[in-house]
Amino acid sequence: MQRLRRSGTAILGSLALPTLRKKASNSWYSVQDTYLSTKDVFERHRVVFTVGSSIASLAVAWAGYSLRYLHQERVEKRLESIEEAMKNNHHVENDEIKKIVNSGNVSLPSCVATAGTALIIGRRKLGEGGFALKVIN
Repeated sequence: MQRLRRSGTAILGSLALPTLRKKASNSWYSVQDTYLSTKDVFERHRVVFTVGSSIASLAVAWAGYSLRYLHQERVEKRLESIEEAMKNNHHVENDEIKKIVNSGNVSLPSCVATAGTALIIGRRKLGEGGFALKVIN
């Protein structure tokens, strides 16, 4: 900035106002032309984009189903191996069985705290009347 001040030229002084207007106008027309040409391409190929979107949606749904099916097979194999191991081992201690069964147990206090928090947040978000009354009114 100091260099420009010393040389005696201002930023706007070096660009003439008509030149600046012409550049701005050319930029605006360029943006409009790009928009209109893109819009024209989308309108001419609307069917292609619709079919392509449908095919992509179908592919994603198929991939999700395949992954879910693969996961289900793995879970079933794991459960079968656990059942087979328990059938073959008749000397399993009672504490070991309780440990396997209760490994995913949720304590009652944490369940009550979660339910209470959800109730408080839900009442605050929905208000006193609840969601159904707000939709009707």
